[in-house]
Amino acid sequence: MGTVIDYVTSTTEGFDSRPFGEIDALVLSCLAYESPDSRTPSLTDQESRLSNPWRRIRGWQAAHPFTSLVHVVHAPFEGPTLADVGTWAANGAFDPVAAHTGLGDAAASVQLLQAAAASPRYAPIRVGAVSEILSVENGTQFAAETFRLPDGTLVVAYRGTDDSFVGWRENFAMTFQYPVPAQREAAEYLRRVAGIWGGRILVTGHSKGGNLAVYAAMTAPRSVRLRIGRAYSLDGPGFPQEVVNGDDYQGFMNRMDKIIPDSSIIGMIFDTPEPCTVVASTQKGLMQHDALSWQVHNGRFVRVPEVAPSSQYFNRTLNEWLAGLSLDQRRRTVDALFTILKAGGSDNLSAVRGSLPRVIPEMISSFAGLSSDDRRNLLTATNILARAAWARNTPRRRRP
Repeated sequence: MGTVIDYVTSTTEGFDSRPFGEIDALVLSCLAYESPDSRTPSLTDQESRLSNPWRRIRGWQAAHPFTSLVHVVHAPFEGPTLADVGTWAANGAFDPVAAHTGLGDAAASVQLLQAAAASPRYAPIRVGAVSEILSVENGTQFAAETFRLPDGTLVVAYRGTDDSFVGWRENFAMTFQYPVPAQREAAEYLRRVAGIWGGRILVTGHSKGGNLAVYAAMTAPRSVRLRIGRAYSLDGPGFPQEVVNGDDYQGFMNRMDKIIPDSSIIGMIFDTPEPCTVVASTQKGLMQHDALSWQVHNGRFVRVPEVAPSSQYFNRTLNEWLAGLSLDQRRRTVDALFTILKAGGSDNLSAVRGSLPRVIPEMISSFAGLSSDDRRNLLTATNILARAAWARNTPRRRRP
């Protein structure tokens, strides 16, 4: 039994002998936390290059004109392989530690990249169509990239929440707003990618990225939705009750794979009516949100019967608390929380790591009109934010 990195390091099977599965979805979702090197083409670059097909033909310098015309109709997937990206990192062409945007251990992310770049299974995968948006004005934190498997399958990987207050406020905004800006961006990104390349599509994401993957898949135009094989949500939050009871969600639910660790917190927020795969982790509590800690045996995640009682309790009490607040109350609470956080002049979690224990009591006392139960649940929610900040530079526990 080992971790995801152990699996990537040891496996020699290609996708022809072991089809794409749950661990592959997690690997590419975690790699999406690395902000790509500038040589990796963006989605906008790819679209602009295709806007002038005759210029594209001359650029290809194809051996036969007919080959070029075929490429105009069926766009080639431009972008480096994971082996290329690993070489760039090893040669110092870019710093993968600095490029890491997630809250997990950056060193572990680099280990994953190095392992994937050297792996017979992952090294040939190409990556491109990068899109990254961080807008304070619009309250948007969004990023995605597309991986192309050797058989032509497109895997759209949505990035989870980064270190910014913008990203975390957008997460909290899901309590009173649907869709949030990142969800709209996710749907538009999938539509654009599907418009450039044909073939089978898989969508995946960790944390907020899992929520975006499901949203984009279930709201996609019918012609795109028919091409989607699976949507993987890896400890991603759910959706409001009215959404999961709607036709879009219900109609796509049989193609959703929701995977959570046994002490899941983030993945249990909101309603998640679809069956969940519960897996073991080398970490404890909220730190199990670090997907690279999930345990693997014989090419599959190690299953456990159900989520821990503490996780079930948190999910039940938090959702009951949210149900008891009006949308306006939720909005005011989120506004107050982030107003206090930003009052110190910072714009990210890392900058306030040391001060969170001091400011959290101030946050709670500033919320007027809440009962003692409300305050207790709100304290739990803000503690998640505090622990996420500490998790950013906390190394993973090694398995025994």
